[in-house]
Amino acid sequence: MPIERGETLGFIYFGSEPGTSRENHAIAAPYPDTAPFTTSRLVDSARNAQGTMVGRMVGRSLDKQEMSWTAISPQVWWEMNRWFEAGHFTFYCHYFNFNLGRWETRLFYLSDVKCSPARVDPASGLPALLRDASFNVIDCGVI
Repeated sequence: MPIERGETLGFIYFGSEPGTSRENHAIAAPYPDTAPFTTSRLVDSARNAQGTMVGRMVGRSLDKQEMSWTAISPQVWWEMNRWFEAGHFTFYCHYFNFNLGRWETRLFYLSDVKCSPARVDPASGLPALLRDASFNVIDCGVI
């Protein structure tokens, strides 16, 4: 069941089941300010006696979605990160594959989380806003 936060949601969806989708997810990340999409291909290669590369792709292409927000609500940020910290080292990610032009669901993991507090309330010590928040989700390569 999606968690409603009162903000625009729906850039990418996370869940603990293979059936994770836009309609069936645990959390959804709001649209980021920047979101480079990267695909890597593992190659087993060498050079032959003529110096020509001889190789082949190993497995399938692997996707990585980077996301960053210039400013994001701490509540939204904490809710996403608490879900990851609550035993979701690997999770299903429903994302738009920009190389193929279609939605896909694959097993991913979280990497490189960062943010900077802004407008900290002196009384509580809590930030009213987080700036330069970002994280990456990376394809596990499960076929």
